[in-house]
Amino acid sequence: MKTNLIQYLREYGGRSFREVPFSEVDALVLSQMSYLKMKGIVPGFGKSSGVGWREMAAHPEAEKMFADPLYGKQHRRVFRLIADSRRYRQVKANYYKEWFDEEREAQFAAVTFFLGPTSIFVSFRGTDETLVGWKEDFNMGYMKEIPSQRSALAYLKGVARYTTGRMVLGGHSKGGNLAVFAASCAAPQIQSRIRRVYSFDGPGFQKSFYERPGFIRIENRFCKIVPEQSLVGMILANYKYYRVVESYRSGMGQHDLMQWKIREGRFVYLRELRGRSTRKSAILNTWVNSLTRQQISDFVETLYELLRGTHASNVAELVKKPFRVIYLVFRSFGRMDKKRRQSFLRIIGKLFQAAAAYLRGRFCNI
Repeated sequence: MKTNLIQYLREYGGRSFREVPFSEVDALVLSQMSYLKMKGIVPGFGKSSGVGWREMAAHPEAEKMFADPLYGKQHRRVFRLIADSRRYRQVKANYYKEWFDEEREAQFAAVTFFLGPTSIFVSFRGTDETLVGWKEDFNMGYMKEIPSQRSALAYLKGVARYTTGRMVLGGHSKGGNLAVFAASCAAPQIQSRIRRVYSFDGPGFQKSFYERPGFIRIENRFCKIVPEQSLVGMILANYKYYRVVESYRSGMGQHDLMQWKIREGRFVYLRELRGRSTRKSAILNTWVNSLTRQQISDFVETLYELLRGTHASNVAELVKKPFRVIYLVFRSFGRMDKKRRQSFLRIIGKLFQAAAAYLRGRFCNI
């Protein structure tokens, strides 16, 4: 019978890692836990041995861990199942690092989970609810490196300095991208300790990244998993080796890792992406590749300015009142300089051209 992450935790929570070895589903569980707001609850770099789940739950400010306006309730539910489980009972969290810089357009967080005396899982947070976090994602389209990627590498170096033994890295969405970047750019002596790198529906990189010696050294330990209608994970899809998992939802709803199907403790894999995902990612990547770096930069800056003009402080506020957001965006757009408006519309036009070209190609092959 096919289940989801909640059912997995209920079914396998009573089995230790010795009884049922650590799997890609466990990696997904710990990747999700990096979304918790752990500042002041989980220690940073230092001599601390870390804290367990129940210690975290008993902390006076424990509720702030679930402050995410979109997924807070979901995170609390998963956390409680983990805290009460035999499987994760001995896992401790340590080295929590959180960094947010609106001026530098950077949002980063990571935490390390100690699975045992010689094994750790380094978990990188994906994009959070802040507009800055989403802006940094868009910056990936034209920047060779974004601030969070550099922070991820620095964080991994710090973890390597304070620990010994095997390391597994992972993250969901942007967190997956950060895990791959850090593992690829780390020194060979750190790479030799890495057993696996998981990217759960994380965006990719420019083609040249996959030709770097650092990536080639860890390539056989890299595992990318995307849902059947992936869009986020297929952005900059210049690496063709990935696994596809079934999902209970469709479209962008599949980016929610709680919707991925599990059977007998493993993901339910498909042979390939669904046609809709292939079509959308092909159009999006064709569009991005048709633009210069300057055009992408101009587009991202304009879009960000329009969203900031709504005075929303996070993505949840944008979702809550979509019609008001649309009205404010159009009002701000109308007030922009004519030349800038025309440039923005030309870039949007290229998206429609990419879609038309893709459809023409499809019809020609029928």
